Amino acid sequence: MTSVDDFLANLGGPNLVAWHHQNGTHRSAVDYLQLHRDLLVGGLSGSRLLYLDTNFWVRLRDAAMGRGTPEAVKLLQTLRTMVRSREALCVSQIYSFLEVGKQSETSLRVSADLLDELSEGVAIASPGDLMQWECAEFIKATLNRNVGQDLCPWTKVGQIHKNELPIEMLGPICPGQQEIVMKAVIDSLWNVSFEFVFAQFNWDTKSKLNADLDAETFEVVAKLKTRQLANDLTLNQVRLVNFSDIARHQLRAIFIKLLCQWHSDHAFPGGLEALLGDVMNAEHLAITKYADGSLGPLLPHCAITTELYVLYERNARSNKPLTTNDWFDWCHAAVALPYCDVFLTESGLAHRLCHELKADTHYGCVVIGKLEDAMAQLQAAA
Repeated sequence: MTSVDDFLANLGGPNLVAWHHQNGTHRSAVDYLQLHRDLLVGGLSGSRLLYLDTNFWVRLRDAAMGRGTPEAVKLLQTLRTMVRSREALCVSQIYSFLEVGKQSETSLRVSADLLDELSEGVAIASPGDLMQWECAEFIKATLNRNVGQDLCPWTKVGQIHKNELPIEMLGPICPGQQEIVMKAVIDSLWNVSFEFVFAQFNWDTKSKLNADLDAETFEVVAKLKTRQLANDLTLNQVRLVNFSDIARHQLRAIFIKLLCQWHSDHAFPGGLEALLGDVMNAEHLAITKYADGSLGPLLPHCAITTELYVLYERNARSNKPLTTNDWFDWCHAAVALPYCDVFLTESGLAHRLCHELKADTHYGCVVIGKLEDAMAQLQAAA
């Protein structure tokens, strides 16, 4: 078998390739993927979108295994009913995948079944893809440049790591055959399950997927917190310093990529000077809008993680070291608040988001930190 055959054997196989060869030659692979995305986004409009952090997925897993609390069992029954009736969908993201993977095979199989059942494979795009999407939306809103038309904040489990098509895996084949094979790959990836993905690791994700941040990183963060407290900066000064760092070290590269493509597609109106001006304006506007509170729902991932990090950095009363779980909690919040209707999380994070940051009101997302409150909210909305 060729490398292409090996790659497709576990996905769609030669029959799927043959079908596209006979029926799908009029549409490019890029357009075909966009069709899948459009159908996915359109199908989400009628359901309440729920995001569960790992704490809630663990409770549901225990309920499914017959060892959960009565409240968890009731929540699982309620969610199953809502998903089956198309009232709700419990979407996931790469952070859920990585954290849920920190368990043994027996419980992981149960979690995989629950994720497949309650999410139906729907996921928020990976951090890199989401950042590009949010930067594209920011550029469109502030500079009136329609960039990143092929980006999307939603995806399926098969592309939970990144939305790019794996062209490099196909090997040396002619362009026409490549388009056919890629469309078969798209169909296959779009129907991948959590069960299938975990099985590719032989259900040993606990040792094979290490998502923990290294100790050196936390040492740097702890020292930075000490220095910032010693500088006696105001809260707004600390917020601006941290967001400005993100804008310069993360957003700038994405702005350059998106705006280079736009200027290239439009034959560089105004020359390279205009391109450079757009990049500088985008970065400046991102920082100034964040500083004066006019950013609104734009660039939510950067804004939310900054706000939560600043709460940690400014908390002089606590010497509790930052952990990987803290970082993942912030990442859960950064994708749940702007893209979902309900965020089920742990009580401490819920308190910070609702009472200290007012982020639930800002993004229009109900944040719940207690299992009992989750049941009350879901029943009230039924």
